[in-house]
Amino acid sequence: MKFITDAYDLHHLKELKEAGADAVVLADPFYSARGAAPVKTEDFPLYKKECSAVGLECFALVNRLFTEDELDGLWEHLRFLKNLDIDGIYFGDEAVLRFAQQLGMEDRLRYQPDTLITNAMDVRFYLQERIQSVVLSGEITLAEICFIASQCRGDQLETVIHGRLNMMHSKRHLISSYLKFIHRDVDIRNKRTLYMMEETRDEHMPIMEDDLGTHAFSGFTLVSFLEIRQLAKAGIGNVRIHGIFHDVDYVKEALGCYRRILDGAVDAEQMLRDYEQNHMDDHITNGFYYKKTSMVK
Repeated sequence: MKFITDAYDLHHLKELKEAGADAVVLADPFYSARGAAPVKTEDFPLYKKECSAVGLECFALVNRLFTEDELDGLWEHLRFLKNLDIDGIYFGDEAVLRFAQQLGMEDRLRYQPDTLITNAMDVRFYLQERIQSVVLSGEITLAEICFIASQCRGDQLETVIHGRLNMMHSKRHLISSYLKFIHRDVDIRNKRTLYMMEETRDEHMPIMEDDLGTHAFSGFTLVSFLEIRQLAKAGIGNVRIHGIFHDVDYVKEALGCYRRILDGAVDAEQMLRDYEQNHMDDHITNGFYYKKTSMVK
């Protein structure tokens, strides 16, 4: 089982490897959406070199939804990543797939459409395009994840096991529009401290606005301490710890927890209790593992 997380700063790569990471994701501010820590494209070679030195795979996040006038830049960015010999590229826009096929690099693609991949036929359809792997939706149950794994090659599957889930993205700047409507002049662009709260539920849903629009996240933090062994047994080959809204120390701690559970060094239930006690503000839950999203509200 391969553990994947965000890269953060260059000097953190060795620390992440020692904590249990197998791969890190670089998020250029323009080509990526919802990256935990921005890394400029011109710095990618430094990260790739350091990843090779410490034994990490190096992936790039290219999950922006591209408009017509951005396609030339996308083509050049993919050529750059190919020449860099990047190990994998996360994408959600079909234009990335088409360009990668023309460049002969589709085998580096990792399809991540957030909520869309919910069954084995979806997975097989995209794997027939000869891409590297497919990221499953975070809104399906544990049983559904394991069943999909039984129908497909586990090393070509990935699922998010820890962090806030992306629940909504609109290209509209919804927060700014609302503030304008109520005549409030507040600078909220690129702020990661905002949240929404419903009247009927005590959940704080992080929300942020940037050049790509508005992004809303789950009011809980998904943890998978009790499920990680079952996911490994099912054959899931890649698992992701998404560190948005957190720092590298938080990610390193989570990596260590999962590694110790898989190694049998700690009881998963005790780990969950201790972790929840230490991160009470994180609103920890098991997400949608045991209840379909249609049954939540």
